[in-house]
Amino acid sequence: MKESTFMPVLNENFEVYYWSKHYQSHDWGRKPDKTSENYSEIEPLFRLHSHDAMEVLVFLGGECEFFCEGQIYSLTKGDVVIIPPYAVHKAEVSDFDNYERIVTTISESLLAEFLSISPSMSDSIIYHKTLGSYVVHLHSEKLKEILSLFQEISNGIKGNRDPYSFALHYLLFRAIEMILHPASSKLTSSLSSDTDQRLHSIIEYIEKHLTDSQMNLDNISRHFHLNKYYFSHYFKNHMKVPFYRYVLLKRLATAVALIKQNEFSIEEIATKCGFQDYSSFYRLFKKEYNLSPKNLQKEFRV
Repeated sequence: MKESTFMPVLNENFEVYYWSKHYQSHDWGRKPDKTSENYSEIEPLFRLHSHDAMEVLVFLGGECEFFCEGQIYSLTKGDVVIIPPYAVHKAEVSDFDNYERIVTTISESLLAEFLSISPSMSDSIIYHKTLGSYVVHLHSEKLKEILSLFQEISNGIKGNRDPYSFALHYLLFRAIEMILHPASSKLTSSLSSDTDQRLHSIIEYIEKHLTDSQMNLDNISRHFHLNKYYFSHYFKNHMKVPFYRYVLLKRLATAVALIKQNEFSIEEIATKCGFQDYSSFYRLFKKEYNLSPKNLQKEFRV
């Protein structure tokens, strides 16, 4: 079984997903094609993965531990997980019979529009990123309001309304702004809140040097004055994924973003993303996504 995966969001705007035992749908309000009884078909959704979009998960029921970039949370009804683009995360669900949540993915371009309209939303995202905190707990009345907004969005999609219309964008904007407003919620502590500052520093270092082709296990362990075998064990223990694979997923995610921009050749993108040669980039990309980078590029050519 693969330890993690990357799920590119090809939609340029947003998507809403609703989940319960008998009802999983990418079009909330429509009858799903499959149920959770065949776990092998939905298992990729519940292992370590990442998206090229911001993801907001509103937890409504069941038992679930949520992992995101070294932090682990035991979710309760009313918790909202705010997952930045490319963050490695997963949900560990022990009670599928009662598991229920709503997820929306918001493309980077649409998120940028939202942030330009609402400086307070931008400040809130920066605040959460600085704290390394990904979960807030909504006050009960705010949870009702937000569920009502998502229901309106669902009704609009069911009614064959243009899913990219201003009206639906505005409803989503209101929901996200409410979720991120400090008066709507309180921070939820991570079960791993005692994690030392070292892990946070390591994650920051990887982000800063991600596209450096010399950023590898030997060099990063030397930078933090650690034995590389100890570093490797420490990283996998806290991040739930080996160091080399975490870096690979981050680099491939960056490559996907550049491919979608359609401004550089695939060879240039491989270099910009820290791969030492094009052939290894091509091989790893195709192995991970079952799609060549050139074929993905064709999807975004005007």
